[in-house]
Amino acid sequence: MAIALNNTIQNFRYRLTSGPVGQFFDWWMEELRNAMPSELRTRMQYARRKLLMQISDSELVFSIDNADSIQSLESLSINQDAQIQTQQVRDLLHRHELGEVHRDLLLSQEIVLHTDVLMPLAAEANLRQALAYEMDRHTPFSADEVFFTWRNLTRNRDAGQLHFDLYVTPRETVESKIEQLKRLGLAPTGVDVATPDGPMGINLLPEALRYHIVNKQVRLNLVIAAVAVFLMILVMAQSLWLREHQLEVIDEAIENVRAEAMAVQQIRQQIDDATEAAGFLQNRKIENGYKLEMLAELTRILPDNTYLDRLSMNEGTTQMQGKSGNAQSLIELINNSPQFENASFRGPTRLDNRSGKEIFDLSADNSSKDAE
Repeated sequence: MAIALNNTIQNFRYRLTSGPVGQFFDWWMEELRNAMPSELRTRMQYARRKLLMQISDSELVFSIDNADSIQSLESLSINQDAQIQTQQVRDLLHRHELGEVHRDLLLSQEIVLHTDVLMPLAAEANLRQALAYEMDRHTPFSADEVFFTWRNLTRNRDAGQLHFDLYVTPRETVESKIEQLKRLGLAPTGVDVATPDGPMGINLLPEALRYHIVNKQVRLNLVIAAVAVFLMILVMAQSLWLREHQLEVIDEAIENVRAEAMAVQQIRQQIDDATEAAGFLQNRKIENGYKLEMLAELTRILPDNTYLDRLSMNEGTTQMQGKSGNAQSLIELINNSPQFENASFRGPTRLDNRSGKEIFDLSADNSSKDAE
């Protein structure tokens, strides 16, 4: 149960740090660091240093990772007396103020296997355990023979696959180096890979085997940061309270004149309603008068052998459908009227067998001259 919970926490932490949220916070923290005074930024950078350790057949080599550069320190022979080695290590840590910094064991690239792996997307929820089950399929080793980790994880949701780089190193070789460092008081917090450009930036050491260092300076920085955040929240809360108080004062002043404003608003509404009613009646009078004039004009100009089945009078056009003894003559009659212009048939005329008249569908524009 504890192992499963630990794997779940590790997978969640990896997804958080490697996903968009983690990338945003990395960018945000970098911007905050750049905005700090140079002296404070230098102190924080100094506190974030990391001790790098490489073990060869005859010596132990130390260097410092300053995040932006690697500084070589010194090397100690591993063939001398253990007490002398321990004292030399203590002096080294004290001299360079490295007692509370993280310590990484660097492995050469020759003993680290790197391979590309594709796995189902569902395996991401418990990726470490899934890799342990399938380690012998991706590497020549079983899971209990190696330390492993991964990076550059990408998700192809369409294909339902995970793609990432898997790094594996033999467990026995690394454990022997770790024991050698522990005897010197240098239990590592991580195991990384040395490259020509510096550490690769991975940690092959399982969480349970990592030595945890309490950095008092970092703790102090966190306390100072927490106090700064508290003060910032306090200032923001005070600002919001003052703003709320000002809004209350303004609301009270508005309430004092609200009754008068409402009375003025009611009078204005009554005036608007009366104006709108008068305008409506006037518009209806004008509209009806206009249509009556159009209807009277059609009655005057249409011959006795013509009658309408349908008449539609709009603002710009008039449409007529009906029957006539001579439909073609209607175009000229309507165009000669001062009320109409641009008369034309909307379709071909056809003969009505019952009445012997021509059926027509005619449209004409209402005359702009008459409107003027």
